[in-house]
Amino acid sequence: MGRFIVRQESYKPWKRSLIWCHEESFKVLKRKKGKGNILGLVLDMRMLEKELGASFEVETDALSNMDSLMLLQLNYVHMNGSYENFPRELRSLCMHGFRLKTIPSELPMENLVALDLSYSNIESFVGCYSNLQRPEKRQKLDGSHLKYKRLLGSLKVLNLSFYGL
Repeated sequence: MGRFIVRQESYKPWKRSLIWCHEESFKVLKRKKGKGNILGLVLDMRMLEKELGASFEVETDALSNMDSLMLLQLNYVHMNGSYENFPRELRSLCMHGFRLKTIPSELPMENLVALDLSYSNIESFVGCYSNLQRPEKRQKLDGSHLKYKRLLGSLKVLNLSFYGL
């Protein structure tokens, strides 16, 4: 019933608040039609490749105008470009099959509550920390102070299962 209601928002997928049909999601990203009204987008490239019989890549700047995007699921999507203009309001990011070995330092993750990088090649979280934090001289170093300021302060769910596959 929810899908029916969302489809009634507009016959054009890029004018809807949620896009979960893989073909529609791919068209929106490929044509860079996404706007600030989109709250959630789902694309599983393996599902699309089965239907179309070909492999495709998506530019990261296709997400740059989606300011309101809170839920993003890009499974087995080959992304090209800088992650600097990725949506900053993301709360949930799922990228199964993420190809990179480290998380790009420019990927905005300060608002993330859930991060799922299952079946990915992630080996390091070096980019998830910023400037060195120095405790005051009078503070006791009891392990509660981190060496670096965390950028994942809101994170509640982290899934890195089946990495390196």
